[in-house]
Amino acid sequence: MRNIYKTVSTGVMVVALAGLTGCATTGDLDALRAEVDKANSTASQAAADASAAKRDAAAAKTAAEQARDAANATNEKLDRMFKKSMQK
Repeated sequence: MRNIYKTVSTGVMVVALAGLTGCATTGDLDALRAEVDKANSTASQAAADASAAKRDAAAAKTAAEQARDAANATNEKLDRMFKKSMQK
């Protein structure tokens, strides 16, 4: 996520620098636009990847909680069976 911000901020600084110099050609502006578009594309892709990772983490957490609950239920059943066998 840090790289995204770094890329976007670099693009903004390049735009500001080009604005301060005042002598940019059309080719320079086109190149700058391409760089900014690339930075925005990278940022969008990183946001999508982060969203997918968040969904995967939530699914893994749910699966782990279900496994924990199943293990606890099994342990309780075994404890009851053991106590019952000790009473006989």
